[in-house]
Amino acid sequence: MTKRLIFITRRYPYYTTEAFIESEIAYIAQKFDEIIIFPTEISEYKRVVPSNVKVVGDFSYVFKNKKKRALITAFSLTLYKAIFSHLKLVKRVSDFKLIFQYVSAYLAYYNFFSNRPELDSVDIIYTYWFNEAPLVFTEIKVQKQKNFKVISRAHRYDIYEGLESTLPFWLYREKTIEQTDFIYSISLNGKEYLEKKYPLKKSNIKVSKLGVHDRGVISSSSVGNTHSIVSVSRVHPMKRIGYILESVVAFAKTVPDRKIIWTHFGDGDELLTIRKNAEILTPENLVINFKGNVANHHIYEYYEIVPVDSFINLSSSEGIPVSIMEAQSFGIPVIATNVGGSGEIVVAQTGVLLTENPSVEEVVNALNTVLIQKLINKIQVKEYWKDNFDAGKNYSEFSNAISKL
Repeated sequence: MTKRLIFITRRYPYYTTEAFIESEIAYIAQKFDEIIIFPTEISEYKRVVPSNVKVVGDFSYVFKNKKKRALITAFSLTLYKAIFSHLKLVKRVSDFKLIFQYVSAYLAYYNFFSNRPELDSVDIIYTYWFNEAPLVFTEIKVQKQKNFKVISRAHRYDIYEGLESTLPFWLYREKTIEQTDFIYSISLNGKEYLEKKYPLKKSNIKVSKLGVHDRGVISSSSVGNTHSIVSVSRVHPMKRIGYILESVVAFAKTVPDRKIIWTHFGDGDELLTIRKNAEILTPENLVINFKGNVANHHIYEYYEIVPVDSFINLSSSEGIPVSIMEAQSFGIPVIATNVGGSGEIVVAQTGVLLTENPSVEEVVNALNTVLIQKLINKIQVKEYWKDNFDAGKNYSEFSNAISKL
């Protein structure tokens, strides 16, 4: 019997985002005879996919036609039902825009997919994001009396509500959770958040961690009185790169006889200001390198060639950062704030978990623990990563699980 899966992505295999899917798709393709990917956005650049994976770009043309979508939404009964159903959650004018955008996306999915012939013979519909799409497909399933299963991954922005970097609320959340066959949160924290906020009788929320591949290398350590720190992220207020600067400067001043090197990979609107502050604040024993945006393989090459003693992440919000997985795959000890699922990857064996909003003194003490006292063993860091965030292990388990649904 032929097993078929429809995969709903944002951009994959186009652009360079949703990089995790590059690894995951190879394992899923081994378990299904045919996979059809429907991305919401396409570009000229397209990544290579397994031979049994077909990419259909038709939906992207519907999705990008925002004027037509807006007209359809404005005159739809669905919009006014949604507003009425969520009036209690509306706190500001922008919340009406949020409802409008949700309904617009919902209708785009529904109108396009409700009569697609591919849904007649599919076994599983898998949405990579826990947004409007899962609800759409569960509604189609009931209305059209289909037999397919609907599953979804859930990451960060599509789980947590009301944070500075997330939506104030998601529409029809409880209904979406209840009707989706299985939801695979990338972290235990995400699963517990959803179950606490939307308690249901059935337990259909699972944990399925993402992962990165083993490059077969443990990063070398600095010698003598030199210590190297790396951070990787876009330069955005949520990532608190300016606070990393402040903390590294303070740490360097506590060890004037040692050379401290901080290298940051990533770009963003705040970078120019942070560069200027770095020029003013940097003591003589501190070297700062801003590398800007680089491809992931360049970061891997850096870890392979250049000594790295610690990785630091002081974000105010996270799912489980891929940048931490990548660092740990090279055995690099990590210092990170206890936000989102970070506490599942930064444990006593792998580094120092800070409070959600640490003081500079707390960060300095953590840097001292890792760099000066050298209390974290790189081999043990890599062992923990291997047990928890190895792509081969995690994606094999995930693909096996969904193939048996």
